[in-house]
Amino acid sequence: MRIGRVNGVHGIRGEFKVFLYNQASDLVGRTVAARLISPTGQQRSVSITLRPGGGKRILASVPGLEDREQAALLDGWEVVVAAADLPPPEPGAWYHRDLLGLPVQTVSGRPLGRIVEIFDTAEVDVWLLRDGEIERALPVLARNLVQVRITSPELPGLVVVQDDAVDELPPLQA
Repeated sequence: MRIGRVNGVHGIRGEFKVFLYNQASDLVGRTVAARLISPTGQQRSVSITLRPGGGKRILASVPGLEDREQAALLDGWEVVVAAADLPPPEPGAWYHRDLLGLPVQTVSGRPLGRIVEIFDTAEVDVWLLRDGEIERALPVLARNLVQVRITSPELPGLVVVQDDAVDELPPLQA
């Protein structure tokens, strides 16, 4: 699972900055097995230690990376960890990978499409739903969510929202 990307170096001892896609990640303060993937597809298996830096900055170190020049070579690389190494989400929270592709419908059974993209905004997540050629942006508010069932071997996934959550939701213009 892609958790972030390298976005610069820090100091002179081989540390680098990581932009985490989930700024509240429980991986900060831990060492985990990861793969670093370059923009050209080159891969490197590493043990990566993530720690808080100043402000919102997250810093990382990898054994064998000893100086600033070595760390600079990783700029733009993606940081990927095995899903099994991630902590389970808290109640009422989900990993994006578990939501993408799920069908969304209203309580009355009106299909709205599948979640094809998720935007993290400062105020609220927005799910981009697609039903054929029709796309809708659905602001995700707890009061509108009736059920979020993640796909399992026993049951297919499904998201159910209140009917009035989409009454005024026009399709997006192409």
